Amino acid sequence: MDMKAAELKVKAPPDQPVDVQVINCLAHSAEILWRPGNENGDAIKNFIVQFNTSSDPDHWYDYDEEIPHFVRTTVVNLFPYGNYSFRMVARNSVGLSTPSYATRKVCWTPPDHPDGNPENVRTVTNKKGKLIIEWTPMPRLLHNGPGFHYVVSWRPKGSTYWHSQVVENSKQGQIEIDVETVYGLYEVKVKAVNNIGESYQPAFVILGRSGEDEPQVAPKDFRLDPDKPVQPHSAHFIWEAVDTTVEKIHGRFRGYRIRYWKSSEGRHRLRQIDVFIDSPGRTHGPDIRAALNGLPAYTALRAQVVVMNTHYTGPPSQTIDFFTPEGTPGAVRDLRVEALGSSYVQLEWLPPDEPNGILLGYDIGYQAVSVTEVGPIQPLKPEVPNPSMLAAKITGLSGGHQYRFYVWARTKAGRSRDPSFVDVVMEDAADQRNGEYQTSNHKREDRRGGDPTSSTDLASLSRLTLSTSLVLTTLVFPFL
Repeated sequence: MDMKAAELKVKAPPDQPVDVQVINCLAHSAEILWRPGNENGDAIKNFIVQFNTSSDPDHWYDYDEEIPHFVRTTVVNLFPYGNYSFRMVARNSVGLSTPSYATRKVCWTPPDHPDGNPENVRTVTNKKGKLIIEWTPMPRLLHNGPGFHYVVSWRPKGSTYWHSQVVENSKQGQIEIDVETVYGLYEVKVKAVNNIGESYQPAFVILGRSGEDEPQVAPKDFRLDPDKPVQPHSAHFIWEAVDTTVEKIHGRFRGYRIRYWKSSEGRHRLRQIDVFIDSPGRTHGPDIRAALNGLPAYTALRAQVVVMNTHYTGPPSQTIDFFTPEGTPGAVRDLRVEALGSSYVQLEWLPPDEPNGILLGYDIGYQAVSVTEVGPIQPLKPEVPNPSMLAAKITGLSGGHQYRFYVWARTKAGRSRDPSFVDVVMEDAADQRNGEYQTSNHKREDRRGGDPTSSTDLASLSRLTLSTSLVLTTLVFPFL
């Protein structure tokens, strides 16, 4: 009998390095020595030196350079003005080891000038009459000496004299200066300084702007676009382009804002859309065209347009009135089965929240449903001609069958695009009869609350018998 041996090799991250020591501290560097731990089935690829400072002992930094696996000592360059401790991490293809113990010996480096200046210097334009200068504060590691602070300087573009302000808080990243210019152009710089002196690097000068203000120009000849008639849910507008110079816009020109509201509600319920013109490469002629979509149908509306910069809008154009035509209604609400027998079902519903016009009545249809398929939607004719009728009784159904019933609301523009439906499983019955389609006599209450009334939402219902032929007085529901 042949026997074969197999070796199972388990790989894991290496053990932490051991005997990590500082063997030499210099003015701006330290020499570190260590021994590797166990490889744990996979060769060590490299080592990483980590260091912290006494000012933030819980924050360990990775030294930028990774050390080859065969090296056992390295020199680490350090920032000025710090007390440094060190530890080591080993890496193989599986992952990183846990960090070694920190060195007992601490290296101290003397203070020096800062090596650099704050980054991301910029201006913010969201306050009138202010020059707001911002920057990213420099971390403690880069202070390089005691008494670290910033010197913020600014001057109007073209001026020779610099204004300056000292910011003592090293964590601060913004100042605000009162100015008289609107969106004025300024030269700005921020320099790092400590008790030893200024940064070795010159501060970059950036161009920025003081705060914006409201634009001073209003669009003219705002009107409906004569080439595009108003639709139930959209309207197109046209107006003259404005002068976009800084003197008129009082800021960076962004485009226009169309405001609109229902005439019956007033401006406190206004909505708005932005028409951006300042996109790179985008051009426009003497007239601006834009559309409002998602408008309510069959509604009196008012609209106006304003100019906008980054933070403010200007005076409005003239206000225009317009009326959206009828559209197809929304879905009926709360469609449900009120009564169910072996051969009949009584459906009830509420009018749609969005009639989008004058409701003319309702359409009802059905599908036969089986385990394997759903039949085509069959309409029940004629339609319910009265929007006050909010219930229907359908008889002559087959016991034990399943049906899906649909109800559509209807206006002059058509019927609901998305009908409401309800699924019904009929009770078994031996006696099947020819059926009628009829509405029932009663009032109903809107289930969202309120008392029954004779309004469109909560109307009393009168009996109605409909027929499939011009002479019959009943509607026969086909047996399926």
